Amino acid sequence: MTPSTRLSPIPTEIVDAFRAVAPDVEAFAQERRLLIERYRRGKPAWELRFARRLGGEAVIAISYRERSGHVLDVSAVWWLDDPAARTRRLRSEKVAVYDRRAAPAVLAQQLDEALATVDRWTLDDLGPPHGPFKPAPEEPAGRELMQR
Repeated sequence: MTPSTRLSPIPTEIVDAFRAVAPDVEAFAQERRLLIERYRRGKPAWELRFARRLGGEAVIAISYRERSGHVLDVSAVWWLDDPAARTRRLRSEKVAVYDRRAAPAVLAQQLDEALATVDRWTLDDLGPPHGPFKPAPEEPAGRELMQR
């Protein structure tokens, strides 16, 4: 029997947590031309994605912390793939913790800080290559990332 590829529904408390910050996250992403991917692959997170001029892709991840529920973690991630070698070099850093009881301006400031963190990283900041990986499936059409 083949395992199901359907993702489980996102729990209500997680959807509610993101609903509360959605206008601010969406405004931030729109102003900076970042692609929002909500609950990608069933994860309790929203990802603000963009291509880097230095190569690769980057994400500002806003993740629901299930143990506490009232905080969202803000992380910065950048990776650069080598398709020929089927390897990936990566850098990630947890930038902030947003307490949902705080003002929305705090989250906007933390997202700016995460974006600035990625913008400061150079190729020398990436970790060593990991892999080899299976060739990645093509992403669906219409997913063009803006460069920063």
